[in-house]
Amino acid sequence: MKHTPRSASLALCLGLAAAFQPVHAQDEPDLPSVVQDSMFHKLAAEPELKDGNGKWKGSFGAGLTMRRGSTNSTEGSLSLDGTRVMRDSRLVATALAVRSSENGERSGDTANGDFRGERRLDEKLFGFAGLGAERDAMQDMTFRSSLSSGIGTRLIEEDNTTLNLYGGLAYSAERYTTGDKPKGVETLLGSEFMHRLTAGSRITHRLVLYPDSVSGGTRFAMQADLTTTITEHFGLRLSVLHKYREKVRNDNSHVDTVFFTGITANF
Repeated sequence: MKHTPRSASLALCLGLAAAFQPVHAQDEPDLPSVVQDSMFHKLAAEPELKDGNGKWKGSFGAGLTMRRGSTNSTEGSLSLDGTRVMRDSRLVATALAVRSSENGERSGDTANGDFRGERRLDEKLFGFAGLGAERDAMQDMTFRSSLSSGIGTRLIEEDNTTLNLYGGLAYSAERYTTGDKPKGVETLLGSEFMHRLTAGSRITHRLVLYPDSVSGGTRFAMQADLTTTITEHFGLRLSVLHKYREKVRNDNSHVDTVFFTGITANF
């Protein structure tokens, strides 16, 4: 049987097409398909995948301490620590409240909470905006609110250790039982550190400094936490909050230290 030049050329083309046909490994997962858009048609790059799943993760804690005898004292505390990580941003919510009494008289009453959003600008830099609220009855402060914004850098970003430094401006307003209502813009500097000791234990440290606060002088607050997971849903938390104010009212203390220990429920 004779092969014509036309049939030989067709056979050659079919053979080359079969030879260069891509082979898909069965063990490798398929990558996302190239993005299709009705206006821009086919985009050149594949979609970039990130680890953030958009779900809130953290813990809610509660503690109670009672002493009865020569001295009767009671202390109750609540805590919240939550983070939501998304593609190029994250949300952070923290709160700590402790109230205590001794022999029927109030010996401590403090509460503070912060909510902050961050947006990644590049590999190291991020921008942030936050809301803060605080009450400290032992300093005669009934309420402090603040709105802050600024920029920060991620000095360390590893699986077990992170360190962030940031700075910006805040508008704060305070109210005191004495009738004073200072408010205005103040500079803020801060840092956040986290180190994972084991798969279920970690330590964190937060520091916020106001070199020239609206109430006069320097003030800062720093908080250290040790959290340990007991089961999938419960854990233990130990927190220490230390606050300093250069200017105080009614001969109150310049330094306050608050301790929290309690059971946490993870979410």
